[in-house]
Amino acid sequence: MQNQDEFIKNLGELVAIKSVEENTEKDAPFGKNVKDALSWFLKKAEKFGFETINYDNYAGEIFYGDGQEIGIIGHLDVVPVGDGWTQPPFTLTEKDGYLIGRGIGDDKGAMLMTLYALKELKDSGVPCNKKFRFFVGCNEESGWKDVEYLKTKTALPEYGFSPDGNFPVAYAEKGFYFVKVVVPPFKNFGAITGGTVINAVCAKAEIAPKGDFDKSLLDKHGLRFENGLIVSYGVAAHGSQPQLGKNALLPLLNFLKDSGEKVGDVIDYLFNDKWGVSKMQNEQGFITFSPNLADPLSGGGTLISCDMRIPAPFTLKDALKKIAQSPLDISVIDHKHPPIMTDKNGKFVQTLLAAYNAVTGENLTPVSMGGSTFARVFKKGCAFGPEFPNANYHLHEADERVEKDLFFKSYEVYKKALFDLAAIKEDI
Repeated sequence: MQNQDEFIKNLGELVAIKSVEENTEKDAPFGKNVKDALSWFLKKAEKFGFETINYDNYAGEIFYGDGQEIGIIGHLDVVPVGDGWTQPPFTLTEKDGYLIGRGIGDDKGAMLMTLYALKELKDSGVPCNKKFRFFVGCNEESGWKDVEYLKTKTALPEYGFSPDGNFPVAYAEKGFYFVKVVVPPFKNFGAITGGTVINAVCAKAEIAPKGDFDKSLLDKHGLRFENGLIVSYGVAAHGSQPQLGKNALLPLLNFLKDSGEKVGDVIDYLFNDKWGVSKMQNEQGFITFSPNLADPLSGGGTLISCDMRIPAPFTLKDALKKIAQSPLDISVIDHKHPPIMTDKNGKFVQTLLAAYNAVTGENLTPVSMGGSTFARVFKKGCAFGPEFPNANYHLHEADERVEKDLFFKSYEVYKKALFDLAAIKEDI
């Protein structure tokens, strides 16, 4: 990379903006900090000589080139910090060969390196046969209101990629749905509170006892009694890969079961997959199910919100046939993120794939992924990095981090992909 020291300085400035969604303010639909992150990014692009559009602080756009339109889209908002950080989350830290900070992997790091790669293409003077439209999202982590607004303001390209997924290139993504389960009030305890966002494995859950309880069960289930609350600690992970985390709700529910509360069905179906959805598997993988949020209800019960991912060609209807068999008070919300697939043998996917293989010296083939990315806003979209195979960037977790060497290898992949796409004279 050219100007690597300047890049690190700029990345530190971007990470320092605490761009977690907050209450709407005037001209700031997702809060002041998210607005500041978008403003910072667009001003940087203008300084690099690009034309930009700010879509009323819902999203931004950066232009370069002429010809068939190719979209690029990512986001600058980040998930809440959560517990367990050993480094300051909004300070870019370099330690033991890693770059650490909230957003370093999801998605500020890849957004900035894509901007730098586009700048390098522009500054090279080589002919650009494509018009790159680089969209800057602000609400990917908590609602996608940014892209909904964007679609009311402009037509999006047919082809595009999002630097917010996996390498070598993800030609398909699972559908993303919310499953809501109402748990009736407990006899001897209050409601459960736990989790931060629906797409991150619950790392902390707690409940208040109404009176005395069997304290020996705390040790049995690895729980703590803190400030009058029974607390369970787990390990966060991305909701699309719940197997990489440790869900704090399960030990708490097992404690409640041993305490005489009727939660056996909740455990069996939500955690032990009694309905068998995880056995539904195909080329894209298997259905994942992760209960990640617990909120008190006004009537005294608990609402447990779950992240469910479904690979094509399975549909929500296929999963509902299984889910409907449970005795739980359950509802499924269509989050408008159905499964997607782009031709893995087509020129667009193969150009991205070839760029990855050329930089790494590998010979991989396109993959599918569980994460739901902005790539699906394009009719033919792909998620394209920055996460390398078998690497764990601890997305949505404490100490989110990327190996520095891998980080800058990602940059070389993006740069080659942009140069290669720009060189294609005919339409893809």
